[in-house]
Order: sequence, then C-alpha cells, then structure tokens
Amino acid sequence: MQQEIPMLGTKETALLRDDYPSIEYLEAGNTASWLQERQDQLLVRAKDERNGMNLAKFITLATAATGAVCYATSPLAPIGAVVAGVGYLWSIVQDLNDTHQFAPIPFIRGDFFSFLSAMGDSVARAEYFANKNELADLMLHLEPMSKYEFAMLKQSSHVVCEYLSAVEPGKRFYAYRWLLDWFIQLRGQFPTREQLSGHLAQVTIDPRVNYQQVTVIQEAIQPQNLGIPQARFAQLPNHAVGARFEEERGHNAKSFGEISPMPTAPMQSASSPSVNTEISTYTTKPQVQYDLIGHIAKKVTNMLWVGVPGSGKGITISNAIDAIKRLHPGIHIFYIDPKGDEKEIGYFKGRVDTFKRAKILEMSPVEAVKWVKECFTEFQNISGSKLIILDEGTAVCSKFKNTKGEIGWLKDKIISYCSCGDSSGWHFWIVVQNPHTDDLGISGGLRSQLTSVALVHPDNVPAYNAMIATQLIPSDRKITSTQVMEIAERSPVGRAVYYGGINQWFPMPLLKNFSGYDRDTKKFVNSAPSDQHSSHVETNSSIDTPKTQAQQMLALLEKTTANSIDEFIQNELKLDGVPPDLIRLGIERLLQDSPIKYKFDGGNSNHN
Repeated sequence: MQQEIPMLGTKETALLRDDYPSIEYLEAGNTASWLQERQDQLLVRAKDERNGMNLAKFITLATAATGAVCYATSPLAPIGAVVAGVGYLWSIVQDLNDTHQFAPIPFIRGDFFSFLSAMGDSVARAEYFANKNELADLMLHLEPMSKYEFAMLKQSSHVVCEYLSAVEPGKRFYAYRWLLDWFIQLRGQFPTREQLSGHLAQVTIDPRVNYQQVTVIQEAIQPQNLGIPQARFAQLPNHAVGARFEEERGHNAKSFGEISPMPTAPMQSASSPSVNTEISTYTTKPQVQYDLIGHIAKKVTNMLWVGVPGSGKGITISNAIDAIKRLHPGIHIFYIDPKGDEKEIGYFKGRVDTFKRAKILEMSPVEAVKWVKECFTEFQNISGSKLIILDEGTAVCSKFKNTKGEIGWLKDKIISYCSCGDSSGWHFWIVVQNPHTDDLGISGGLRSQLTSVALVHPDNVPAYNAMIATQLIPSDRKITSTQVMEIAERSPVGRAVYYGGINQWFPMPLLKNFSGYDRDTKKFVNSAPSDQHSSHVETNSSIDTPKTQAQQMLALLEKTTANSIDEFIQNELKLDGVPPDLIRLGIERLLQDSPIKYKFDGGNSNHN
C-alpha cells in the first residue's frame, strides 16, 4: 500500500498563493505576461481600497452633518449623527494607520496641512497640484509588502523578467519571492545573477505546482506553422535606364527600317553622357553633449545643488566657478566650506576670491553658528557683484537647529538673498546632501527662485528615490531609477545630472579635477589646477619642471606608509651626513601647499 504524501502547504499559505495570478503560467515561461498581470492586479486593488476609503468618509461625514442639522425634526437624528461621527473618525484613523497621512477630507489625498498651506499661495498651489504623484498615492493604500512589490514591478519589471527567464521551471515563483525580499532589504537594488543562481542551486522544485497544467500551457503557447508560404519579392527596373533603352531601341528601328527583337545586351550610345552616381552612406550622428558648465556660467543665478557624498558636486561646482571667473572677472566669489577637507582645497584655490574653511563637525553648535554668522557679515561688507556659496548646507542647518533661537536667523538670510539679492548683484548658492530643504526655509514658492542641480550616482538609488519624493524635480521629469541608471551609463564618469535651467536629465560630462584627488578610486591624479585667478588662500607657486627633486620627494611622500615625517626620514630617506631637522624643514615647506599634507597633520602636531 502506497503511503500518502503529506501536503507541504497550509491554509494560510494556500490563500497567499491563490492571491497571485496562476503560478503555473509563470512556471511555464509566460514571465512577462504574469508580471504585468500581477502589477495590474495590485493597481486595481489599490484603486478599490482608495475608493472605498473615500466613500466611507463621504457617507459617514454626510450622515453626521445631516443628523446634526436635522436634530429638531426627529429624536433619532442626534443618535444617527453620533454613530456616523464615530464611523467617520474610525475611517480617518484607519486611513492614517494605512497611509500615514492625515486626510480628513474625502477625495483629497496627501498631507492635510501641506494642502492647506498650499491653498493660500497661487505659486505653491500650482506647484502642489503639479507635483502630485498619483501612483505614489495609490501605493499607500496597499499592504506593506504589496507596496514594495508594486514599486519593484513598476520600476524594474524588465529586470525581474530577465532574472526569472533564466530560472528553470518549478523554481520561478520561489525566485520571484526571493528577489522581492532582497529588493526590500537592499532598498531598491537587486542581488547579482550569480548570487541568484548560486542560491537556487540549493533549492528543489516546488511540489505544490501542478506540472500537468504547466505542460499543457507550454504546448499551447508553442509557435505553430500555419503553412502560409513566404512572400516573393521582385526588383523593379530603374526608370532612367528603361527610358534610355527605349530611346536607343527606337533609334535602331529607324536606322534598319524594322523593329528588332530585344537585344541580349544594352547598347549604349557613344555620345550619351556617363552617369555620376552620388553615394551616401547613413551613419549615426554623434550625440551632442550638453554644455552644463557653459550654461551655468553664462548668467549667474541662485542655485540649489543636491547630491550625496561622492556624487560629483565638488568637481562640478569648481568647474562652474572657474568658468564664471572667466566670463565675469569682476564678480567676487565667497566660498564657505564647513567641511574643511584638505584634499578638496584644489577645487577652489585660484578660483574663488574668499575661501572660508572650518571643520564644524568638530565644533560645538554655538561655536559653529558664530563662525557662519561672521562669514555672512564679511560677505555683506563686500561691494559690487558677488556670489556666496554655502557648502554642506545640511550640516550647517543641524548646527543652527541645535542652537536655541538661531535657525530663524539662517532661514531669514537665505530667503533674503534668494528673494532680494538679485537686484543688488548678490547671488546665492547652497549645496546640500539631502533634498528635504524645508528646514532651511527653501520650500514652496522660494524653491522656484533657485535653479536646481541634482547629481545621481547609480550606487545611490535610495537617495534618488528620496529625491523624487520631494518637489525638487518637477513631476514631468521624475523618471524611474532604471532610467536614471541608463542615463548614467552613457556618462564617461558614470553619473546622471538633472539641470533645472533646461528641465532635463542628461549624462554628466567629463570635467577637470582641480583637486588632484579622485574620490572614486581614492587616489591622487595628475591634474594641475588653473592659476589664472587670485584667492585669499593662494600662494605663489614655482614653474613646473619635469622630474625636479621636489616632484620626486612628493612622489615618495605620496607612496610612503609612514605615519610621520620623522619616521619617513629615518626609515626611507636615510641621508647620512644631513641634519634631520634641516630635511624636515624642507619637507614641511614642500607640503605647505600640497594636497597630501593631510597625511602628516596628525602625526606632526607636536612640532607645530
């Protein structure tokens, strides 16, 4: 007697599997159709949930209002109003729990307080409705797992299809769930195909799949030959050649007094001119690269730069201000660098007129606020056309928020510079890592006065998802993360940039690295900074000569693993007969303006 095999599934998991489109179609190879069906299923479900929630609010609110108005006509009216009011409150609480948004008015989605604040300003109201994302609102009405699943299918359905097409039948639904779990954990990214294949090698086929139906579906979708014969093609004769042949044929007939049969070879008159054939071969036109730096430098405006660390903000801004100084030599550029990174001095040395540096992360909030205020005061005392650039705006805002009563001062300064500075020749740039700039006072109508520049690296997809969740980028340019990565792949530096001046995305061009340090490779590169402009931090530099002793010494200092100059002199130089103090003095002078000075700052503080 054959022993009955127990079922692997449970009642709960059976309901979960029944919630999906027929899994047998997925296992049979209809991957793209199955994914599209699942995406449409979640979309319709979200619409039904939202419509039901809005209808519940409307009915309970209308009933409560009717009962409250008609309380004098019937003793049951107040009771009905109370019951309907409780139902209305319950629907609001349930909606708040599902979507994390307070939306008490039926059919009005989004945060209620943001809606009220936008209704009082025509510019903010137009921007509020223009930036509404219907799909994002619908996703809020799905369960947590379904929200991420819909996002994965909407943005990366083709990627999932490619992954699942390479999986053998019987493991595709498991692979789909596995990819969804990792998509959630990796915040919008997928594991590699090798990792998927390595994991599936340890997984057996699913016994809950009806493989008889899988076979029937596979046979049903096989391409069938209907016996339709292939089309036959014939080449039409050339009109010019045919006309010449008729002319020659008539001439021969007149000469011999009879119509001759068609000759086996065409007869060409000696007096007929030769045909010069013009050959034109189609070639793909090279893609014209947009001149981002030239457009920014042509007319100086207020700007908002957004990008995570390593996205290319420093290189892009340094090239922009270098071009500005060439086109507008009379403008005074005032740069506030709260990070104080020694490796980035080359970005601005020789390009800005005033360069203020400090490491505010090591400063107390009160000390940092005092330093920033002094910088702004110094900038205001400068006459003529000028541009102030505030780097690390997010960190500066944090210091001001942690100092009681100071964040209002910073907001007032930013609003004043953006709103009233242009008429006086004052221009303001702010550089932030986080697109949420409401704490800085940059929101609503004020954001429209700043030209946005957003730099995105493919390794920071979650940062881009946070970026499109704000009003930084207009709704018609909120492309998917997959499209951003495709644009970045066409860039020689692997980055995509959005420029609000033309409201377009395009690949970031290759720009000159004035700092001499490549953050992608964490190595120094040979890049000679421009020295055509004066700067408060600039010092005189000698003329470069190939393979001078100074260059050889700098090369040794760059490669050394020594932690201090003394250790370098003792272990690597070994110059007998030369006083170490004299060597040390020469090295310190050599490192004074070198980008590798930071390597020995910590180990030589006791000699300063």
